[in-house]
Amino acid sequence: MLSALLGITAALLTPAIVSPRALAGHNRLHIRLRATPAVSITYVTTMVERQVKRKVFPYSIVPGGALNLLEARQEMSDPAVKANYASVDLSQLKQVKLTSNLSGYVSYRWGEKIYWTKKPLTLRAGETVFTDGKNIVRGRCLNCYSARPMLPIRPSEPTEAVLDAPVEMPVTVYSFPKLPVLAPELPVPPGELTPIVPTIVPAVVASGGKTGGGIWFPLIPFIPPIHHHPSPPGTPGVPGVPPGTPLVPPVAVVPEPHLSWLLLAGFLAMALASGLRRRAVTNT
Repeated sequence: MLSALLGITAALLTPAIVSPRALAGHNRLHIRLRATPAVSITYVTTMVERQVKRKVFPYSIVPGGALNLLEARQEMSDPAVKANYASVDLSQLKQVKLTSNLSGYVSYRWGEKIYWTKKPLTLRAGETVFTDGKNIVRGRCLNCYSARPMLPIRPSEPTEAVLDAPVEMPVTVYSFPKLPVLAPELPVPPGELTPIVPTIVPAVVASGGKTGGGIWFPLIPFIPPIHHHPSPPGTPGVPGVPPGTPLVPPVAVVPEPHLSWLLLAGFLAMALASGLRRRAVTNT
């Protein structure tokens, strides 16, 4: 009976050995995640500086010009050259390509001053320009165009061939993109990531093969709950014990047998063995 109880206890406290193939589809962890609320995104304007190689035309007001409308507005707003575009409405500025040749006068930079050509030049078809509907600015150098002569002029000015001979050189380009600024992401509460395992796994019939066959029942270890009972408040009627002190039961003392009794029992056993031996000799 004792061996049977020990076997049952060992089986309950030992983890079950179950065929992996049999429980492949049942012993899974289910993780419960709560949907994350939408995060508000704000944007901040950031200046980005980069070095690129561009065709730089001689006597350009802005070396390298502008590749798009955003660059054109930024370069024209520079305080160093802003006075040259005073008549240009930047809010109405558009980027277009010439569909035909355009003849007229062009501004150019000489040192730190801006002059106009006294001879008309030709803007070729396909060239990119920026216009607000009244004024025209060349995209390759941001030099202004005018259909009539303008002042100031210089006695000696660069020829059209010199103005149309670009040189490829590195240019610093500034951009001001709006980059998203994400709010700090809060960590997921630990309770939301607690795995949930099914308490009772259904019995599965394992298929015959290398892993064996038969019906497998997983054994769930049973551990009795441990309850902590509060200590008794104490017995106020016991003399010498202050109120509120828990009572400790006395320890039972088992008396040890006296040595003389042991000697007497040994002597009696020897006498009994001697009498039995004599009786056996007389009978023979």
